[in-house]
Amino acid sequence: MRCPFCNHIDDKVIDSRQSKDGDVIRRRRECLKCEGRFTSYERIEDILPHVVKKDNRREAFDRKKILNGLEKA
Repeated sequence: MRCPFCNHIDDKVIDSRQSKDGDVIRRRRECLKCEGRFTSYERIEDILPHVVKKDNRREAFDRKKILNGLEKA
């Protein structure tokens, strides 16, 4: 992670805590160059894959289509 004070890339994590609902992680970091401390928040993004069709259209992945195809086969 890049330091907001000196733009240096190297840092170390001092403390990590999960939020009460468990979907966010709060990390306290310290820059190894300027020793500035800052906080970062991390959360998981739910990104579903897209399927590229024969005509190069992109379509959201649909699990039901896979299951229907397996049932027909």
